[in-house]
Amino acid sequence: MFNIPIKCIELIFEQSGIISVTDKDGRYIYVNNRWQEDTGISEKDAIGKYNHELIEGSRALSAIKSGKVITADFFMRKKDGENLPGIMSYVPIVAEDKVVGCYISSSFSSIEKAMEFSARLEEVTAEFEFLKGEMRKRSGVKYNVEDIIGESDPMKILKEQIYQAGVSDSTVLVEGETGTGKELVAHSIHSCSLRNIFPFVKVNCSAIPPTLMESEFFGYEEGTFTGAKKGGKRGKFEIAHLGSIFLDEINQMDLLIQPKLLRVLQEREIERIGSSESIPVDVRVISASNVSLREMVQHKEFRNDLFYRLNIINIIIPPLRERREDIPLLADSIIQKLNSKMGREIEGISAKALEYLKERDWPGNVRELQNIIERAMNVCIGNSLNLDEIRKIETVRMAGTKEKIISNAVKIDTDISFTDKKNILEKDMILKALESCDNNKSKTARFLGISRTLLYQKIKKYEIEL
Repeated sequence: MFNIPIKCIELIFEQSGIISVTDKDGRYIYVNNRWQEDTGISEKDAIGKYNHELIEGSRALSAIKSGKVITADFFMRKKDGENLPGIMSYVPIVAEDKVVGCYISSSFSSIEKAMEFSARLEEVTAEFEFLKGEMRKRSGVKYNVEDIIGESDPMKILKEQIYQAGVSDSTVLVEGETGTGKELVAHSIHSCSLRNIFPFVKVNCSAIPPTLMESEFFGYEEGTFTGAKKGGKRGKFEIAHLGSIFLDEINQMDLLIQPKLLRVLQEREIERIGSSESIPVDVRVISASNVSLREMVQHKEFRNDLFYRLNIINIIIPPLRERREDIPLLADSIIQKLNSKMGREIEGISAKALEYLKERDWPGNVRELQNIIERAMNVCIGNSLNLDEIRKIETVRMAGTKEKIISNAVKIDTDISFTDKKNILEKDMILKALESCDNNKSKTARFLGISRTLLYQKIKKYEIEL
């Protein structure tokens, strides 16, 4: 360890503002020159005197007795017989778990100077926040955690996982059913990460033909193929440098491109098509899938080595049926957004309509909820959505489904007896109705217009397994 000369310590104290030190009883044992100039009290007259006897309003004893730091404290201090405002900090000096003194300091000789500093700090902070906001807009990120609606326990856990993923720089695999909001989660992870002012690049793996995927990901050099852009083209990974790339529906990624993505994750570099030069990239990969990648690996539909690279942080979004208590919040949020979009002034949704919505199984999750509310708002004539309007939408949907079921069911072999045709048609209709109603027997019975007892008899007759 280095031994710092006493003279050096004194110089540090002299140049660090207005400083004094007391013992455990609040008596001065040290005052620097700036303190003497500021108070008009000499070192000779200060040492050994109680702090509160010389400085009116000082809180050194409060800090000593409580053992807690007191900062930005305003008080009146004596100087040439006048009361002047000051801003001080009191730091208890602790040795072996005991308070043995107090370190008193101020970087400002007056409130005016402190206010001037504060105003300048606010100005710089506002400028920084503005520039950061502009950078975020340019990055392409649209959502953050505040845009995720829900106060249920599963959603609290989800939000906590997003914040944890934001702090980390590891790859993230987001899994969830269709309509649960995987893209919203990906945006939120990027938004609360240190990369949030850099690009957020989205790629839908199912929308890119396998033959074009490599050039989309890694780019190409000029003249690589007929129709190639002059000067070449940067790939998605180059564009996302220092930011994040979101690979949506990665389960649809062609097996031939998967080894090349694996290399990017391992080596942190890419090669444009038509070039042998490696380009280093610093990109955080966030991927999403609506099916289990682990199961795809087991069926040899996805590379296991790539899966392990992608699945460092795994976030599974709960389906809507597992957080029904969030439906009122979601419904209100959707209505507010649609009011702006549709030019409506719907104030909310009735309690009965909400209870009805809570009973549904929501195979389409939040996206299906949004669809139903938007359709209901289009037929709503009042200021609030009620149960009748929701049911009206449901009746139209179910009628369309029933018509489709009947249409599909009648396409059977004509070379069989009338009774067999009838039984096949009836069984097929029941199977499709059960599927449409998510195997809910009460809904299926109402849908088919028969009693539950008769439905059970038909299920038993046709040996339908549920």
